[in-house]
Formats: sequence, structure tokens, C-alpha cells
Amino acid sequence: MRRLLTFWNLLGLVLFTLGALVYWQSQGWRASSALPLPSEETSAANSLPVILYLPNPPQGLLKETRTLELAPGDTPENKVLAAWAEALQAPKPRALYRLGKLFVVDLPADFALGLDASQEALRLYSLAYTLLSTFPQAQEVRFLVEGEPKPGLAHLDLSQPFRLP
Repeated sequence: MRRLLTFWNLLGLVLFTLGALVYWQSQGWRASSALPLPSEETSAANSLPVILYLPNPPQGLLKETRTLELAPGDTPENKVLAAWAEALQAPKPRALYRLGKLFVVDLPADFALGLDASQEALRLYSLAYTLLSTFPQAQEVRFLVEGEPKPGLAHLDLSQPFRLP
């Protein structure tokens, strides 16, 4: 039988023990470290630049840029609809659907209540241009009334999509 305690076996055992000790010291028993702070990219992802087109009756539409903060659970589309409705003090659209490069907006029945033809046109174009400018991946906007396609609202033809000029 060969000898177990040779010079090379002892040298290997010493090197193995030294390596295990270094590994154990580098891996475990660390004191708890501080949590990392969120990066600027995370905070930038929570903000949404919005281009609002507001009716300005004698001249047409007035362009205004705002930055909205997205809370957890907010969708950019719903946040833009709420900001637009608040800025115009108009009824908020019921829903917004994205179908590829098309936005479909579901309007409430009282959306154009009490508006003349020019005010109604400014309100619809304001909403369409706001959505198309804020979300450049979309190319056109179609409108539904109470979830159904209608040939028109009070004064405007809704059968054709709205696009940026």
C-alpha cells in the first residue's frame, strides 16, 4: 500500500484549505449593505412628456407641452386622457384602445353637448392631435360614441380617421 502522507498530498491539502478559507471570507458573513438608490432612468420612466393641443377659438389650436408623473398602475394613455379632459374641462373619454398604429377613442354621449360646430370640431381635433403628438407610434385616431361606431357626432363626420396634418 502506498503512503498517504506524502509531501505532495500535504501541499495539496494546504492549498485547498487556503483556497477554501479565501472563498469563505469573500462570500459570507458580510454586514448588510445599503439599498441602491433608483437611477435617473427609473425616474425618467415615471414621467411622460405630453403635447396638449388646446382650443383657441379665433386662431385654432394652441400647442402646450407638459410633463406628467406616472404613478404605479397608471397607463400613459389614461393619464393623457385625464390631463386633456382636465385642461379643457371636458368630459373624459370612456376608453382608449390601441390597435397597431390606430387609436380608437370611445366618447361619452354628452361629449359635444352644448357645443356649436366649430367648438365641437376644435374639441375633437384637440383630442386627436394631442394623442397623435404624444404617442408618435400612432398614425390615426378613430372615434366611437358609447362603444359603437357612429357616422357622426352632433356636427362632424366620424367615419374617417383623424390624422396629423
